[in-house]
Amino acid sequence: MGRRTVSEDDLARPPEAPPLRARFEALLDEAARQFNDHGVLLTSLPDIADGLELSRAALYYYVDDREDLVFKVYRRSVEVLARNLEASAQTGQTVLESINAFVAATLSPAAPEIAALNEIGLLREPERATILALHAGVIARLGGILEGGIRAGEIRRCDTDVAARCIVSMVYWLPLAHRWRAWQALDRQRLIALICDLVANGVAADRREIRSPVRMDLTPLRAGETVALDPAGLREARRETILRTASRLFDAKGIDTTSLEEIAAALGTSTRTLYRNVGDKPSIVKACYERAFRIALYISDAAGLLDLSAAEALDAQQRAHAIAQQDPAIAPLRHGSGLDALAPDARAVVDDMADQLTVAARTRIHQAQAENEIRRLDAEEFLVLATGPSAWLAKPFIETTPQRRIEIADAVADFVRLGLTALDAGSERGR
Repeated sequence: MGRRTVSEDDLARPPEAPPLRARFEALLDEAARQFNDHGVLLTSLPDIADGLELSRAALYYYVDDREDLVFKVYRRSVEVLARNLEASAQTGQTVLESINAFVAATLSPAAPEIAALNEIGLLREPERATILALHAGVIARLGGILEGGIRAGEIRRCDTDVAARCIVSMVYWLPLAHRWRAWQALDRQRLIALICDLVANGVAADRREIRSPVRMDLTPLRAGETVALDPAGLREARRETILRTASRLFDAKGIDTTSLEEIAAALGTSTRTLYRNVGDKPSIVKACYERAFRIALYISDAAGLLDLSAAEALDAQQRAHAIAQQDPAIAPLRHGSGLDALAPDARAVVDDMADQLTVAARTRIHQAQAENEIRRLDAEEFLVLATGPSAWLAKPFIETTPQRRIEIADAVADFVRLGLTALDAGSERGR
């Protein structure tokens, strides 16, 4: 079937007859769930049609092809955010109450499923530009609401753009969380309440700003910092370059929808070189996940070697992770789609490394709580959401400079530590 040009009229006027409109919305709901669960490539249009008792011919009444479906799902997801945010802002409540209402309305089990924008890079123009513009509009509106809260004395002084992105990122993350915590029964309502609590209050028992945050040395993680002269070192350097480039493309476009040819083109080499140095695509995906967890474990271990309390070590980790995620010389693969595409042995390796990281984080959280530096929140529920505030950093939403990356990392860490409620005057601590 030939692809027609997307127009604003097409998007503004989905099928008008109630049964057709309801079926169109059901199609977007089911597609959003499957995109969140499996990624785009592993989502089958015929399976969606069968699940909704639609003929395949009827399916193509609503969408042209898979890419058109992705576009419409992403657009509906961002429009749901925008609509709920505006409705919450008009209630006359405080800023934090409005944000709570926005989060609860968007994540309610009765609400339309929102799809995380994990594979926006697969869209062609102008569809991708449309989604990015709509997303930027949501961030700008939420940032403006937060600025009003600062002027009213309700919200602490902060980088409102980063804070807005952290909130939206947590909202996008929750529907994905069960894929990484499949062994854990998740109470959605409790997690929604925890998101609202964290946005308001953060995790710190002592809500004072850190005057001089700890900066961890990430030089060992940066490719190209050393020159390998021996053959083994050269092979490892080539492999690292491939994995770093593949991770960056996977983060931007999605794992399932990024081909070996695209990775090779970005490196200026051939797919044969990829096979020789790493392997086929499943091998590259597995190696990228392993590399991402090695980076995270390195940061966790390095924080433990510093002269810090458990809470200070967690804060240093948060800042280092946020820098690493933005740094093109490190570029770890972020949690997203593609997990279901791993072979069982590769999935077992990834799950084992994730467990190691979780155990280390849980131990540090419990220690910080015992030392009265982190509030008595549920550590297991917090670990479900911990990825959320920074999940947006690896996405192609903004361009940064090295200095801006540090500012963003600090703003993300402060968001997690302090939340957004206004601080007491002169609230500042050493270190």
